[in-house]
Amino acid sequence: MKVLIADDHPIICVALTELLKTAFAGRLASVETVSDSNALLAHLPTADVDYLVLDLFMPGASNSIPLLERVVALRPEVRVVTYTGADQPMLALHALDAGAQAFVSKSSGPDVAIEAIRALSVGDRFIDPRIDLDAARRHPWQTLTPGERAVLVALAGGQHLHAIALDSDRSYKTVTAHKYNALRKLSLGSKTDLKHYLSQLGLGYLLA
Repeated sequence: MKVLIADDHPIICVALTELLKTAFAGRLASVETVSDSNALLAHLPTADVDYLVLDLFMPGASNSIPLLERVVALRPEVRVVTYTGADQPMLALHALDAGAQAFVSKSSGPDVAIEAIRALSVGDRFIDPRIDLDAARRHPWQTLTPGERAVLVALAGGQHLHAIALDSDRSYKTVTAHKYNALRKLSLGSKTDLKHYLSQLGLGYLLA
């Protein structure tokens, strides 16, 4: 078993390494660490690794779901445990959809990350018990059409309706309808801070 830990907190790397040595005594061949996303993406193509413990939010040019997508594209055979400070169910759901096999909140502690690796080692997926994936699947966000989501994300990014209409080659009337249909489905007011709302959901990465 060869493990790569991508995390910018040395104490977490040390704790996970020691727990891995204990949990997989006799099976653990190596543990490597990197501390930012640039180093991870540079090292991963040639790394001799079976498991990646990935903090989604590290220094570097890429983070969150886009970082995970790049990792999976580079090494689709590597089993990925996302181990991050965020615990939003929607972020967890998107991480699994993007190719992670496990999602663990750092609030649950490193023991749960080890439990996740143990599950992956026998071919299972693992979700931190504190994460309610059903809540993400039931969230009104799931009822939005692709057009409605695109308009909300653009508005959250600071664009105006006229600009969105021009960029998407849709009429102003259609874009406005998407906005108000989306707000109604989400039970949001027209003056809602959409950037903050997406961030609270764990979808802030959509603004990148």
